[in-house]
Amino acid sequence: METIGIIVIIIFTLIYFIAQDSKKETTKERYGEAIGSLAQMTAESISNIAHDIAEPASKKQIRLAKEALAMRHRNLYAMHFYNDKDYIEKLFTVDNKFKASLDVLGLSEERWKRVAHHIFYVGIIRVESRDINDYTKKNTENLRQYIIEGGEYQSLKEISDTLKEALEYFEIPAEEWIKYGDTVLEMHNVNDNKDVEEFGYLAPIKPMQNNMHLL
Repeated sequence: METIGIIVIIIFTLIYFIAQDSKKETTKERYGEAIGSLAQMTAESISNIAHDIAEPASKKQIRLAKEALAMRHRNLYAMHFYNDKDYIEKLFTVDNKFKASLDVLGLSEERWKRVAHHIFYVGIIRVESRDINDYTKKNTENLRQYIIEGGEYQSLKEISDTLKEALEYFEIPAEEWIKYGDTVLEMHNVNDNKDVEEFGYLAPIKPMQNNMHLL
């Protein structure tokens, strides 16, 4: 009985905290949504457990390897703190654990790094082409010109240098990016790349108010 009581307390506590994040207007609606969310999370957890039990070891190994790549690629794609050189270097580092994932997928370290740089540079071009407050909107041509020029501040110079590096990687003239923004990626068929199509798994970016997850 004591165990049941503890479980009940935990459930009500979870419902309370989930309800605090609800945007519904009334208390009844907020708690109703919270109960529904908790029920869905519970069902998904049970489903995942059942899936793990039934999943063959070989398939699980491949799935986990793809998930490892997807998470790494997501972090590369969304990386826009270019002054954090140590973290960027870490994202391109292949340790023993990550190499095991590459081996499972039959992907050499050199080949993966080409895919990783491709994803990293595409992310830079997309991010710097967009409004930092709402990534569904493009920057103006004047602002793109300002970004390319770099300005006097070190942080802006780092953005400019990294962006130029990304454009040069795909042989895209800076003048075209200034005029068209990230449309240049389609203009130059950047993503027509067999390795990226095959191994460019990308985990979803966590939803943000600035819509960066929609890039």
